[in-house]
Amino acid sequence: MSEAAEPSAVPRRRALLLGAAAGAAAGLTPVAARAARPTARPASRSSDGRRVAVIGAGVGGLTAAHELAERGFAVTVYERRPVPGGKARSLYVPHSGTGGRRDLPGEHGHRGVFGFYHNLPDTLRRIPLPGGKSVHSRLTPVRWIDFARVPGRPDFPVPVDRWAPPSLADANLLIASLAGLLREGTRVPPWEALFFAKQAVMLLTSCTERRFGQWEYVRWWDFIRADGMSEDYQKFLGGGVQLLQALRAPVASTRTCGQGMESILYDLAGRGSDAGGPFDRVFDAPTSEAWLDPWAAHLRSLGVRFAFGRTVERLDLRGGRIASATARTASGATERIDADWFVVAVPADRAGRLWNTALRSADPRLAAMEGLRHTWCSGIQYYLREQAPGVRGHVLHVDSPWKLASIAQSRVWSAPFDRTWGNGRVRESLSVVISDWDTPGILYGKPARRCTRAEAAREVWAQMKAHLADHAPLDDALLEGWYLDEAITEGDDGLRDDDPFLMNTAGSWDLRPEATTAVGNLFLAADHVRTYSNIDFASMETANEAGRRAAGAVLAAAGGPGGGSRAEVRTFRGYEAPEFAAARALDRERWRQGLRHVLDVG
Repeated sequence: MSEAAEPSAVPRRRALLLGAAAGAAAGLTPVAARAARPTARPASRSSDGRRVAVIGAGVGGLTAAHELAERGFAVTVYERRPVPGGKARSLYVPHSGTGGRRDLPGEHGHRGVFGFYHNLPDTLRRIPLPGGKSVHSRLTPVRWIDFARVPGRPDFPVPVDRWAPPSLADANLLIASLAGLLREGTRVPPWEALFFAKQAVMLLTSCTERRFGQWEYVRWWDFIRADGMSEDYQKFLGGGVQLLQALRAPVASTRTCGQGMESILYDLAGRGSDAGGPFDRVFDAPTSEAWLDPWAAHLRSLGVRFAFGRTVERLDLRGGRIASATARTASGATERIDADWFVVAVPADRAGRLWNTALRSADPRLAAMEGLRHTWCSGIQYYLREQAPGVRGHVLHVDSPWKLASIAQSRVWSAPFDRTWGNGRVRESLSVVISDWDTPGILYGKPARRCTRAEAAREVWAQMKAHLADHAPLDDALLEGWYLDEAITEGDDGLRDDDPFLMNTAGSWDLRPEATTAVGNLFLAADHVRTYSNIDFASMETANEAGRRAAGAVLAAAGGPGGGSRAEVRTFRGYEAPEFAAARALDRERWRQGLRHVLDVG
């Protein structure tokens, strides 16, 4: 399939929907249509030693800038791209908007803001919109998760409703209730559901010491004994269905997966949810329009300055502190960055390139980051001439080798799609996340990373069609075009990814740094930083918490809030069920004695 042909017979003259004509055959031009030309700006100046250079304009960097600007710091944010947002930003198909409509939008992922998030929603409430509302008001609930199967295996939609366990204090009742929930939601065999529920309760009642001392080093796949279970058990509970993208069950730590499971269960039970809100929420417009653009505007109103098109290449360490940084501009020139405090808020793979020999010697934890592993997780959009039939929420394509998850954006975005974006013919953006880039597909027998962009687009379409054939068939005639994440580019040996995703592997906690470093004026703010709320897997929530922790550390090192509005930078603790306090105390005593958890039996 070229970008203007299969899987539907889209005429080649419509290639303008998919990018510049010169790049239509080989791949979309990786340029955002709304990108502004970067303007050279010096670091913000402050007379009292409160200049902060934030390197990276992703969620972590923008959060740190937000908290520090509110407290009177002079902040400049340096970003290699021409727009803010990092992986959270929206993508736009160049030159695809006509008649006053905006260019067709795309998303890197689903942007789920789950009910067990607390740090991120607090930030959203503090970003004002005209009329007195906040960005938080742009969130809309997703009420259904559809488990789509290939023909011959039953599909089943699951309403995201509250779960009311009969008791959290009675372990036997709780195990039975969880097993029933799993049977209803996943259709795995009863004895497998019962075993998984027992393992889940063991995690819920494990003490903190056991979680970090034992479960951190056990793979989730091994903990749930997936090797000896049914195919459906492996798919539904062992990571074959990918809703939380950072968790890869075959390699993820049991502690991290357990945290995610615990947060989900408490949220479904109505415990510890953000303002009692729904389990699953998404923005009612493209992420940049609903959130990131208003956020950048608000930060500018607080005095934050942005220097786009700046790739920071070096940090100069002198006398135990960062004396300056060096950035390369979009034109290739170099630029010196002077500041009192430096916050590195870029992904782990890019941060590692900044750790020269001197920095690694000053703080060995920076060198340890080399052991962190990354994966690919990127999005592709399919632009349809009609709304996707029967798709009403998140769709998890259970049997897809590439672990696809999708959502029909027109169902959750408030503006009429065909009058707002594109050429007037497109009425739907079917947004799909590709989570597995290493398993052969059904069309070419190749993993996604070994395909061309066009082959990947055809493959994903074929896998979705196979899953939706029974209840929500996708007709090739609906397809106007597609757009693969611009971070995915073609090379001589297949595809390359400019935005890899951190994997929380077993034992990776030991490799992750704190927000503070051994260098007195260097701090870290990204989703690889250790976080201590209710979850710590890579997500917008953990990036936000890391930004808060970095800002709080800068504040403490600088000696107080200055002229800001609040003295402390708040981070939110996750919910802990009081019914489990006694069980955890018992497990703590058993841990100290070198004994296994009381439920740790075959």
